[in-house]
Amino acid sequence: MKKHILSLFLVMFAMFGFASTSNASNTIYLESGNTHSNTLTSPKESQWYQINTTQDNSDINIYLANTTAPIRFSLYDSNKNLIEWNSTSVFKTLKAGTYYIEVYDYDWGNSYSSGSYEIKATYSSGKNVTHDPTTFEPNDTRENAFPIQSGKKISSLISNENDVDFYKFSTTVDNGDVNIYLANTSAPIKFNLYDSNKNLIASNNSSLFKSLKAGTYYIEVYDFYWDRQYSSGTYDLIATYSTNSKEHNPSTFEPNDTLENAFPIKSNVSINSQISNSSDIDFYSITLNKEGNVNISLSNTSAPIRFKIYDANKKWLDGGSESSSKHLAAGTYYIEVYADYWGDQYSSGTYTLTAGYPNAIAKSNEILLYLNSKTAYINGKSKTLAIAPFTKHETTFVPLRFVSEELGAKVNWNSKNNDITVQLNGSKIILNTESYYVTVNGNGKILQVKPEVINGTTFVPLRFVSEALGKSVLWNAKNKSILIK
Repeated sequence: MKKHILSLFLVMFAMFGFASTSNASNTIYLESGNTHSNTLTSPKESQWYQINTTQDNSDINIYLANTTAPIRFSLYDSNKNLIEWNSTSVFKTLKAGTYYIEVYDYDWGNSYSSGSYEIKATYSSGKNVTHDPTTFEPNDTRENAFPIQSGKKISSLISNENDVDFYKFSTTVDNGDVNIYLANTSAPIKFNLYDSNKNLIASNNSSLFKSLKAGTYYIEVYDFYWDRQYSSGTYDLIATYSTNSKEHNPSTFEPNDTLENAFPIKSNVSINSQISNSSDIDFYSITLNKEGNVNISLSNTSAPIRFKIYDANKKWLDGGSESSSKHLAAGTYYIEVYADYWGDQYSSGTYTLTAGYPNAIAKSNEILLYLNSKTAYINGKSKTLAIAPFTKHETTFVPLRFVSEELGAKVNWNSKNNDITVQLNGSKIILNTESYYVTVNGNGKILQVKPEVINGTTFVPLRFVSEALGKSVLWNAKNKSILIK
């Protein structure tokens, strides 16, 4: 009988909309991302809020927190049609428009005479989102997601069972690795990964390693079945993904949690590092200038740690917990170091990694160029360029053939399809003068700007030299010089 009464009540709500007509003059505008505190002073009182969204098919996240009595809310559209009834939290994708929220008591009877609460609504308001540098709020919807840098740790808080945190990142390499993990959680916490169309890709309560297309992605962090056992929970979130930056911390070699962000190591030079938690992984790269034996050793481990070897196409070749010796062809290879079934026995582990391989260091020239100058210096000796390096679209361009050949690379141009192939130290780079797309050892990359062809000379962005050719590039702003070595 109660179920029938409840169903009839819901139908009446849907038909007649607002339960009260006295809300118009007392409606409170609820700013996106702001928490509003209020008190119901009697069981007969309703309090009304208004929100205005400006983007179609955007997220709206509304929830109550810190209630001192049973309190619920209902959500209506601008035409007074009921959308959601008797809730403590609502997360929906809605059209742009005006919406109303009614807050009221939930079966107080004679048990409560008043009750306080906090209400928070996060939605697309049409204003630029300014995130708090400590809490990263407001980030309770995808449209208000906080942008995170590759490999940078985010330490934050799920403040209650209805709170969610969204983060976003953009990858620049098709089929590039993305590594996401949660660490140091003080309560059960989980995360979801979505694509730019809000399609769920995967869920996990610890870590996720996946190859994804270039694009924008969203991470949602939320409580995992707290059921009133926890009032809040802290966490660390780290997402490492393919970017145009190859900068590594000289002490930790981070970010190196994906193959595309691998730290290059020299032959027979030991690397001392650590696996910071059971979900952490470290990638390193080696480049053979000719075929030969590759000897890898893992030593001084303070916890069970293993390694794997991959080729440039991400094909697994070998691995172990102590050492490996394998005869390989010239080219680039990757070493992954990871925790070996730690469970709850280890919180971190240190290790020493050494890789010995042939012709580790290829001697190449040191090139000094000046912006807008035709004079170049190779190991201190001057040479004259046909066209000087220049800046366009806030990007510095350098002559591809000149720089590549002076570094010891072979350059071939296919006049039929305008493809240019550069081969250096076992690496093969293919680019087209009409395209933003380049491949490095078969892996696709997207340039921010296309190559420029001037009087038969192909110019490429300076950053391309450091990333694709694996060289160090130093820019001196004072004298506008470019040092490539």
